[in-house]
Amino acid sequence: MSLAAPALAQSVPELSDLVGARAAGGETQLEARGYIFVTTNTVRDTKWSFWWKERARQCVQVATSNGRYEAIQSVPDANCRQTATTLPSYPDNRPPAADPGYGDRYGPSITLVCFGGGSAPAAQYQSGYAYNSRSHRFVPQFGTTLGREGFASDLQIEIWHGRGRIRPEGKLISPIHSGGDNGWWTIENLVVTPDRITGQYRMNGLNKPRIDIDRRSGRIAIRAATNFTGRCDAGNWRGGGGF
Repeated sequence: MSLAAPALAQSVPELSDLVGARAAGGETQLEARGYIFVTTNTVRDTKWSFWWKERARQCVQVATSNGRYEAIQSVPDANCRQTATTLPSYPDNRPPAADPGYGDRYGPSITLVCFGGGSAPAAQYQSGYAYNSRSHRFVPQFGTTLGREGFASDLQIEIWHGRGRIRPEGKLISPIHSGGDNGWWTIENLVVTPDRITGQYRMNGLNKPRIDIDRRSGRIAIRAATNFTGRCDAGNWRGGGGF
């Protein structure tokens, strides 16, 4: 497929807030806003994906580099290589979203990027001197104890169609874990209310972190062997604070 000529490409105001977003979260938001993935090409270090919005009969191209959206532009319909009559219908025949936070009958569509810090179990080596009452002298003493180590990290959460998944990073991933699905873990027992999002995911058989998010303040807490607190950012997609 040939790329659209620059003179024919135009910005897409309703998608401008996705420029700079991570590709995985951006795809979820494109789908939530009524766009259907068509195809993708790679030119040097940039991926060009094409998306079609049936109701608006609009084709857009998304440039992705280093895992983030660099540009989103409207291009001629021919770039999507399909006509409105041949494009598949959107899942559940949902209409495109006027509200960027729109979901479906199963609940809202939400993409969050969360930043913060926490503490994780860590082996700590100790050395020093201890007084020996038998020899009446200080003698060297060495050992390893189990303590906790602080860290900073980030994570991503995606909720759509009544299901959720989480992508933890760094120390949030236990040394022993199930591997997830390409770095994503399914959120089980997911509950989404106007005020909170709760659930848990299975890092391994014994470690099942619990998630608690305050939707109004954006604060997140994860409790398990590794604890984490932070703040989640949903971009400008709903406005007015919260998500």
